[in-house]
Amino acid sequence: MNTKTSNTELVGKRVKMIKMIDPNPILPNTEGTIIYVDSMNHYHVKWDDGRTLAILPEEDKFEFLD
Repeated sequence: MNTKTSNTELVGKRVKMIKMIDPNPILPNTEGTIIYVDSMNHYHVKWDDGRTLAILPEEDKFEFLD
């Protein structure tokens, strides 16, 4: 079960992907908005390309835009 936890410091923040370790990754330079942070501290993002996929901060390379 995936437990959603509201993290007011991160929800709504804009991010840009640099490199994702995933079989079907978000492409570099794709931007998106964090919609929630789960109990494992994965940042679930609504990407501007229409996809929704989590960032794993300990594995993926990304940057905050704001």
